[in-house]
Amino acid sequence: MVIRPIMAVDFDLFIVYRWLLALVCTIYVVVTVGQSLLGWWIYFHGSRYTAVLGRYTAVLLLRIRIRRFAWDLCQIVVLLVVLGAILYGHRFLHLD
Repeated sequence: MVIRPIMAVDFDLFIVYRWLLALVCTIYVVVTVGQSLLGWWIYFHGSRYTAVLGRYTAVLLLRIRIRRFAWDLCQIVVLLVVLGAILYGHRFLHLD
């Protein structure tokens, strides 16, 4: 592997834009999900009634049968495999 310095010709503005967009979207999603989870945490620990409701919700989530959601889980796995194949194949794409 030959290491060469980065020249001005090698600079691609779209690649920088794509990475910055991915970074901004990732930070936005993490902050939004964190705020939502914190809001639910505060809600379920607000009073005795909502604490009981929170425990009941947790028990219902733990009792979910995987067999009922097997088709959805299969679709998610297939889509993740396709995404992984596309990302892996993208390494070999050279647009010269």
